[in-house]
Amino acid sequence: MARVLYLYSQVLRADSPHARRTFQMLALLKEAGFKADLLTLPGGDPWPTGLAEHIYVTSRVPLTRTLQPYGIGFRRIWATVVMALTTVRLFLQHRYEIVHCSDRAIRIGGLIAWLFGTRFVFEWRSASGHDLIRWARWRTRRFRNSVSLVITDTTYSVTQLRNSGLYGKIASIQALPNPSLTPLPPPAIRTAPSTRQFRITAFSYNDKLTDLSLFCDALPLLLRHPNIRITFVGGTAATIERLRQRLIHRFPNASSSLIFRPKSVDIPDFVDSITEADLVFLPVCSGITPPPLLLDTMACGRAIMATRCPAYKALLTPQNAALVGADVAEIADCIRYHLTASTRCAELARLAAETVAKERNPASAISALRSCYTFILLEPRE
Repeated sequence: MARVLYLYSQVLRADSPHARRTFQMLALLKEAGFKADLLTLPGGDPWPTGLAEHIYVTSRVPLTRTLQPYGIGFRRIWATVVMALTTVRLFLQHRYEIVHCSDRAIRIGGLIAWLFGTRFVFEWRSASGHDLIRWARWRTRRFRNSVSLVITDTTYSVTQLRNSGLYGKIASIQALPNPSLTPLPPPAIRTAPSTRQFRITAFSYNDKLTDLSLFCDALPLLLRHPNIRITFVGGTAATIERLRQRLIHRFPNASSSLIFRPKSVDIPDFVDSITEADLVFLPVCSGITPPPLLLDTMACGRAIMATRCPAYKALLTPQNAALVGADVAEIADCIRYHLTASTRCAELARLAAETVAKERNPASAISALRSCYTFILLEPRE
């Protein structure tokens, strides 16, 4: 069984998407049959038990708690040097076949591959905001030759791969839903729409709730229906309270129809927010990869209404979701249609769960990672 040293050159913030991706990669490595040790910076949240064989931390780096995943600066340079020295020490003490790096640890992986002749694997995450193909083209030929495998969370065309200088070394292993989630009972069939409550959960991606502005502008059209119940989820406790005060002042007769919840990363809180929902509204999301919120909502088997944007394009279609433009009237019309369509929400919920189970299957991801690692371990070193 091959032994891997996984380098996580960040302070762990367990509630971040960055950490979630790392948790998933470590879990996939374990399920694929590899022993992974973890090296990280000190001072963060506790790591989940069982993800790594051993967890090592570097010596102290000042002010690491506020060190951002991306960007440059004195603290980042210090953290890189400290982690590089610790990595060398671990390689002198143990026999690792692969060094697996995430984000800023890429530089360290290149150094280790040169010093010890080990296999060099790194993850490229689209959240960095940089383009892998453009970045790779500017690396030296020696660096590109030292790379054994690049794992990305998105896909690239054959032309892009050929232009990267890393053709044949890039594998796409996309983000997965939280493994603890299973489909909930489907939304009830609305046989009597005029008398049955219709529940909507509207999520926000940012602390200021600005991405829900169009949805809020549609409320005068929606709250004409007395049986609508809307739950807003997202933001800090302070921002969600400001939204509550503003909407209650604007719609004093609808106070019982509006529910407010601050942002929470706890899975029980998330499930509780959507368990009774007939429809889940997702606003525009930045980036090009499906966000964890979308993956988890689909995995729970909930009907989704989403504003069209590149981040949803890979998984959502008119067949498994209600897609709308950034238009108040279109948002209101779509919700009113689902309020009266007796079976539509149940159909969308079922199709969303089927789609994510097929497209983001953990067994397929484990098999892909195992195949990639086995290939690079068998390939002779130059």
